[in-house]
Amino acid sequence: MTIAGKFTLALLGCVVVAVIVYAIVAVRGELARSETDIVEYEASTAHALRPAIRDVWLHDGEGRALELIQEAKQRLRSVDVRWVSLAAGAPVGMRPRVPASRLAALRDGEDVMVVDRAYEGRGSIFTYVRVDVPTPEPVAIEVSRSLANHGAVRRSVVRSAAVTALLVAVASGFVTSILGLVLVGRPLGELVSQARRIGEGDLSYRIATSRRDEVAVLAREMNRMCDRLRDSRENEHAQADAKTRALAQLRHADRLATVGRLAAGLAHELGTPLNVVLARAKQMTGSALPPHDVGDKARIIVEQVDRMTKLIRQLLDFARKRELEPADVDLRVLVTRAATLLDPIARKGGVSLAVNGGAQSVTARVDLEQMTQVVMNLTMNAVHASAPGGTVSISLSRARAVPPAEDGRGEQPCTRVEVTDDGTGIAPLALPHVFEPFFTTKDVGEGTGLGLSVAYGIVKDHGGWIDVVSRPGEGSVFTVWLPDGGRA
Repeated sequence: MTIAGKFTLALLGCVVVAVIVYAIVAVRGELARSETDIVEYEASTAHALRPAIRDVWLHDGEGRALELIQEAKQRLRSVDVRWVSLAAGAPVGMRPRVPASRLAALRDGEDVMVVDRAYEGRGSIFTYVRVDVPTPEPVAIEVSRSLANHGAVRRSVVRSAAVTALLVAVASGFVTSILGLVLVGRPLGELVSQARRIGEGDLSYRIATSRRDEVAVLAREMNRMCDRLRDSRENEHAQADAKTRALAQLRHADRLATVGRLAAGLAHELGTPLNVVLARAKQMTGSALPPHDVGDKARIIVEQVDRMTKLIRQLLDFARKRELEPADVDLRVLVTRAATLLDPIARKGGVSLAVNGGAQSVTARVDLEQMTQVVMNLTMNAVHASAPGGTVSISLSRARAVPPAEDGRGEQPCTRVEVTDDGTGIAPLALPHVFEPFFTTKDVGEGTGLGLSVAYGIVKDHGGWIDVVSRPGEGSVFTVWLPDGGRA
């Protein structure tokens, strides 16, 4: 039920209660007025009869006075008039209808009024006026009237009150409904609509109000809240854009650092084909060779140049800054490419690189260059952690996995990329911090502490995560989990 409806019902309830109270008070007041009118009428009747009866008694005798009482009784049909004696042995027809104990003041000459609500089950009002005549015991005029008509009075007042209550309730209901709709219903409805718009993310609407009540105060506060939320959203978007740019720059810087390390290994890798090219070129220019020898040497030079061109092109492609471009990628090709780029560095350190799992393709929707950076960062860390004669292996497979607890997702099918080394391992105290920016266990100058952090951020952008298992002296296993149908 709406607040306006509750307000209307509450007001109607108050009106009904007020009318009921009014009816009770009116009934009691009307009955009191009726009783007062009866008492006054009885008293005036008794006082009017008293001198006439006394005079008749004194001049014409007791019999004539009693006849006058009977004549008055017949004429005054609204009241009952009787001649009563206060003598203890008075005849039954002349005894007062009220107990003598309540008429003590009558012996002293005072008028007595008695209301007996239980008399004959209906109630009556009795008025006694003493008449001073020569009798052994005091005598008086008894004037009484039944209260039987009080029920009709009560019903009339109740009926009138009920009609009044109905009319007041209808009028009040109509007025309060209109006022509730205008003063409460519509303003609150607009507030509710504004709250829904805010909940849906629409912060452009403002409530226009010129009122000065609490609803208007709430409306103005909601407008100010929208302004603050809009400013906060704009600030959040600006911060998010800045964070995105910073992450992109950070990843590019890490890629360039990797390129630098690759260049050192690539210089050694290019040395052999360059020597071959140089030797064949000298042979071709130093002496006259048969045509078929010239062709063989030229072919060897072309092969070595192609080899060097491919190596340099891969290095340049890796170093190039690009936007995120997800596509269906064969991860086996990606891993093989990364291993090719890192092989010179691995061989220089006496470490063997191996890609396991056969030749079957494993496809996932990822950004080729960024996921290459992930594999290279993890593999390069594994190479640096391995001693000469060690082995770093990269394997691909599919499996079901449960994301970290903070992710909130259940078990799901994933593509798994494992990088395993048999190096020094990671200390238990350092293990929780390996993905933190600028955290490194290498000597000063040997690492930036960004490689694993950047790799984790890229995988997270793809909807995945990285697990690490390591024991000091036994090596480490870094596992990249990429959910099927992830964010990328």
